[in-house]
Amino acid sequence: MERDRSLVCSSLPSRICFGIFSGNCDMVIGGRNVGDSLIAQFIYTGNGFYLQLNDLMRFSDLIDIIRRRFRFSSSDVFHLQYSSPGCPVIYLDSDLDFKMLFCCAKIYKLDHVDVNVVKDVGSSCSSKSVLFDESFSEIIDENDYLDDGFKDGPTKSYLSDDWGSYLLHKGQKFESVQDFRDKLRKYAVQTGFCYVLPRNDSLYVRAVCENHGTEKCGWEVIGSVAPINNCFYIKEFNNIHTCKGVLRNQTHRQLGSKIVRTCIESNVFLNLGLKPADIMSNFKSTYGFEISYKVASRAKKRCLEKMYGSESDSFSMLSWYKDAVLETNPGSSFVLEVEENTNRFQRVFVSYGGQVEGFKFSLPVLYVDGTFGKSIYKGQILSATGRNGDKGFFPLALCICDSETEDNWFFFFKHLKALLEPQGRVITFISDRGGGLLKVFNQVFPGNPHLFCFHHLRYNLTQKYRNKRNAVVLAQVLQKFFKVAYASTERSYYHHLQALRDEGGAEVIDEFIAEIPLENWCRAFFKGCRYGIMANSIAESFNKWIVAERSMPPLAMIDQTRMKEMKMMSERRVESKSWTTQLTPEMEKKLVERMHKACSFRVIASHESVYEVRDDEYSYSVNLSTHTCSCVKWQINCFPCPHALSAIQAARLNVYDFIDLYFSAEYFRMSYSFPIHPVSNVDSCTEESILPPITKRPAGRPKAKRIKSSGEKKPIRCGRCLKLGHHNRQSCTEPLNGQQ
Repeated sequence: MERDRSLVCSSLPSRICFGIFSGNCDMVIGGRNVGDSLIAQFIYTGNGFYLQLNDLMRFSDLIDIIRRRFRFSSSDVFHLQYSSPGCPVIYLDSDLDFKMLFCCAKIYKLDHVDVNVVKDVGSSCSSKSVLFDESFSEIIDENDYLDDGFKDGPTKSYLSDDWGSYLLHKGQKFESVQDFRDKLRKYAVQTGFCYVLPRNDSLYVRAVCENHGTEKCGWEVIGSVAPINNCFYIKEFNNIHTCKGVLRNQTHRQLGSKIVRTCIESNVFLNLGLKPADIMSNFKSTYGFEISYKVASRAKKRCLEKMYGSESDSFSMLSWYKDAVLETNPGSSFVLEVEENTNRFQRVFVSYGGQVEGFKFSLPVLYVDGTFGKSIYKGQILSATGRNGDKGFFPLALCICDSETEDNWFFFFKHLKALLEPQGRVITFISDRGGGLLKVFNQVFPGNPHLFCFHHLRYNLTQKYRNKRNAVVLAQVLQKFFKVAYASTERSYYHHLQALRDEGGAEVIDEFIAEIPLENWCRAFFKGCRYGIMANSIAESFNKWIVAERSMPPLAMIDQTRMKEMKMMSERRVESKSWTTQLTPEMEKKLVERMHKACSFRVIASHESVYEVRDDEYSYSVNLSTHTCSCVKWQINCFPCPHALSAIQAARLNVYDFIDLYFSAEYFRMSYSFPIHPVSNVDSCTEESILPPITKRPAGRPKAKRIKSSGEKKPIRCGRCLKLGHHNRQSCTEPLNGQQ
């Protein structure tokens, strides 16, 4: 169609803006001077992109790029126009016009040139089934007349759209040969073909289409490194495929972990807990390509290696990290032990100064536990976790070692004691009686209260009935054992113990009870304040909190855990500043609930600080001076029970004066007022070489999760028989008496 050359630039809907990028270049490539370069800003119907042009580039290449980037079909016809001083319309239709564009910019010393993309309406070479009428001013789009469900969806832009313009012309410059290889991969993926490298070394690269040998495809790119600046330049480039099947697909054989790593590393660095399945989904929605689980997993591993080095090298960097932590975080404890003869890694203990100071204002309890590492070197992770006044966990110390042996527990407890002794508090420990822990604990912390996790004891009791094959009896035994452990008085303990012996057999129960001291698990015999703790749940929560970090090598795990703890402490510090209550939110809520229950009691004064509190059935003795109640809940939970609150109000006293300071909002703010400081790695280097531990890979597929036994699972109430156990309505086999 003959174009109307009376059009002016201002009447056109879209344009391209070109700006001079550099003058003549002295670099000589293949015997020819590299020409002028321009930075072009392409704009079409509100969308645009930038592109570096060169006067050695062919005009047809520019047309192909515009067609691909603006998603013009092969049948769409368009032309280009730009203006210069004194000439409002100049056409850009050939290689000669393209070169004159550069000359025009030099002659007039223009900062930019506006070039308009004009789509020729009615010049489409589409199917003959599309009929045109001369009265129509535009092509009819069937989507204008279809319901939403039948319309073609809007064209989505992907971050991979730019990959198709990574290789443009002969003489194109790249920062390095590796930069060229990366962009070559992305270019092939986006364009839709595969290539092979007949030659590929540090100075010279030649790539041809994989159909070069079978279909004699002529696509080829050759480049080399220029010695003068070590940059990589394209020497020869034939961008025409003579083979069949060059089409962009959703999958590509050469879309491997190296390409994916460059695309996801920023997201992985911000969220190391990103799972391969999430990477696959995000990559599809962001780049428009499908990748396998294996590629996603390997790409994430490459991101970690770029950040922390290989897993074996990370052990050597622990020496530098130790010095960095002690310098930036005063008061920290960082102990690294290696074998004397071989300098092979043994174990490391880490606790930051902000954690040590903040723990002084947390509850005097510590949950100690060990969990398994999931990196290629496996190992165990020992941890000591405190509890703040808002029922949250407060990480204190971490240790990485090979296994839960007595030597490793002694190492961990010895350095933990060095942190706790200056505080002068009696710390209550909670554990699951792990391997090697009990004997060493009594050596390092003689006299300190030590509670055993009730859930693990219940599991141990389950093992006594492993061969009995009676699920009904076992469920009843566990239920009665629950009442024995929670008994508040000695009389209640012996009452429930007799019921347990009758149900589970005196011989089995007596043998089991004799193995564990009563003061370590039964509430009635524990001397001191246990804050209502019965299980090692805080430690389990911490282990789950660092589940992603447990898959990393030691340096990455320690550093990522530090950043996670640093962020948590900062967020809790900021959050607590907005609290208006005297207690932490959780404890304030608990106080309100108990104050409401206290309204139903009648209070009778006995003498100073002693009251009798009664309801319709029972009476309780409350002593405000000793903070005790005959229900024993005040002593066990270290928080006033409803009977005590009723007596406190009858005495016209302030209830907050009878609540432990560890539950106050002030103590919570103090516990997070000591920050963990950043550790910079701009000058990270070490001369010490620490060898990784010798480990043997276990048989079978590596376990990522610990399988819980039936004894550790919480009982549920069946909706059919209404009994507590480990079955539901569908699996219930209990007989019914006809009344349920």
